[in-house]
Amino acid sequence: MSTDATLETHLATTPDVLEQLNLARDAAWQVVDNRLLGLCEQRIREILGIAERTELANWYADASLSVAEKACLAFTEEYMIDVASLTDETAAAVRNALGDQAMVDFVSALLVVEQRQRIALTWDTVFGAPK
Repeated sequence: MSTDATLETHLATTPDVLEQLNLARDAAWQVVDNRLLGLCEQRIREILGIAERTELANWYADASLSVAEKACLAFTEEYMIDVASLTDETAAAVRNALGDQAMVDFVSALLVVEQRQRIALTWDTVFGAPK
């Protein structure tokens, strides 16, 4: 089941909360390139073990990915595995590839995407996937 469907099911009785989560989602996708954020969302799902297929396990060797995409995927991996260990070099690579404001937008959007995935995964684990 999709993340959106899981959230809609579990938040059916609190539509105001669902609306705020959806507004955050929409804002994230409006400020970051959709291909870039989609790649990072896919990698998040792979790391969490909820992706239907593994496409980006070897992203660093994929010649079709841009420098910016690779920088953001590296950032995403470090962010997901241990945000406190995210290196200055990894952050600088994103900043160099995107620029200051776009990096801020990317990190904010990444947080939104990651949290939605974790919320849905937790609810599916605790309460069972909606049918």
